[in-house]
Amino acid sequence: MSSILNAAIAGINAMKIMIDNTVNKINNPAEKISGKRVILENTIQNSDSNTNTKVKVKEIYDNYNDFITEEKRKTEVQVQDEQTKIEQLLKLEDLLCEKSNIFNILINDLYEQIEKDIVVGQKNIINENIKNKLSNIVLAIQDFDKKLKFLEKDIKESVINNIEKVNSLINEIHEITIDIRYFPVLKLPNRVDSLIDKRDNLVDELNDLIGVKVVKGNDSYKLYLNNGISIIDNNQKQNLIPLTSKSDDRYISVGYIDNNDKIAKKIEDMIPSATLGALLKFRREELTDARNKIGQLTINFADSINSYHTLGYDMFGHVGKEIFKISQPEVISSSSNHSSPTISAKWVSTSNAKDTDYIIYFKNNNWTVIRLIDHTQVEPNIRTENNNLLITFDGIEFLIQGENSDGDIYMIKPYSKTLEQLELLIDKNQPFAFSSTDDVNYPNRNNAMIMNKFHKDLLVDHKETLDEAYQKFSKSIAYKCNELEEEIPFKKNMVNILKDKKLSMSNNVEQDYQDLNYQQECYLANVKVLQIAENIFNEIIDCFS
Repeated sequence: MSSILNAAIAGINAMKIMIDNTVNKINNPAEKISGKRVILENTIQNSDSNTNTKVKVKEIYDNYNDFITEEKRKTEVQVQDEQTKIEQLLKLEDLLCEKSNIFNILINDLYEQIEKDIVVGQKNIINENIKNKLSNIVLAIQDFDKKLKFLEKDIKESVINNIEKVNSLINEIHEITIDIRYFPVLKLPNRVDSLIDKRDNLVDELNDLIGVKVVKGNDSYKLYLNNGISIIDNNQKQNLIPLTSKSDDRYISVGYIDNNDKIAKKIEDMIPSATLGALLKFRREELTDARNKIGQLTINFADSINSYHTLGYDMFGHVGKEIFKISQPEVISSSSNHSSPTISAKWVSTSNAKDTDYIIYFKNNNWTVIRLIDHTQVEPNIRTENNNLLITFDGIEFLIQGENSDGDIYMIKPYSKTLEQLELLIDKNQPFAFSSTDDVNYPNRNNAMIMNKFHKDLLVDHKETLDEAYQKFSKSIAYKCNELEEEIPFKKNMVNILKDKKLSMSNNVEQDYQDLNYQQECYLANVKVLQIAENIFNEIIDCFS
């Protein structure tokens, strides 16, 4: 008995939904109805089961074509995101391949020259050959910096250009949405479809740039940024703005003007993919990682030379000086800080340097240091000297002179100036200090011999040579690029499959009336089944009452 009741009730519910949809289509022939689609599925239970065949009702609450369009747009966002990443990664990969000789050939040439002239030839004099080798390394690193800056500025220009395209599309979609909302459908029943199609095409273009979500109601049309702010809300719109920095001409982000607070707000996290999101992420991650990795290798190399040269003596018995000038880490205070102490940072142990930027913040009377490359927390050494606070971590000493407020935040960028400001300190007529003794009559070549082998030591993170670390980073970029190139054809194919899955809605009113008659017959049949079941149930009750 229960199975009969269930079947009848399920059938009635199903037919009622289908009738409502068909009536809607008949009453609104020129409109695209966003209603429920119903699938009736007969399922036969196992023979062991006491229940009989029954009807299952599946309701899909979003319009089928809207669902397909949304899935297609999600896939298109991934395609645009990955295509943009591939384009940018190829540029970086080309640069890394072009400069692969810095930490391999050029540095090996330097050490070979030291061995030839000092260790073997014992020419502990003013050596132009060694100076030329050192100059070649400095020039190559500075040229790397220029080309890396070019990539950073190119990203900035691309982001600004894409924001202009985004705003143009937002304006067009906004105007068409108003036209559709107030369109005289009764007078021109077939004209509104072309406007809807045009808007859909513009939304597809906008989706490729920033990734959007469409939310439609009976009399409502909204576009959202990754479930963030609404950029189209019926009659309202919200344009985007590029965010730049006076102190860094390569910095770029994206935001909008908050009309309530009358300030610009950063919304980069609301555009995690598509063309614009991929550009911002590449600038924030891969380009920053490249600068930090080459910066780390540079100071590992330069400081290793300095450390041995300052232990040696020149041909006149004088202690050697530093060969390279290395820039100190940059410290940036957050604009939200409530205090303004004097701050600075310096290298105290470059052998412990990591290829990352840092965030340091003061909360609940505690200092926390976070590596941005992997968001791991570092345990710093904290001490006070002469009323100054010294925080040491990963070879960096952060100095704070003055009081701090709860919630203060600082960013430390160890390599922001390393490549640009690397400087050779050896004067034209200054001799090198490669002897391990100050006895000018009996100079010892041990210092030069040790330095000659130094390029084979594990200078980077205490586990890799300079060349090994460089090649590993370069290959990681190539690997990312190859992986994306393998994935993208599949996703492009998925877009084409989803396009083919869209259904064309019937405009045949006569057919709709025939469907309605059939659905009404099914509805009445289910009602009759329910009435019969009710009569049987009442008779059983009467028999036992």
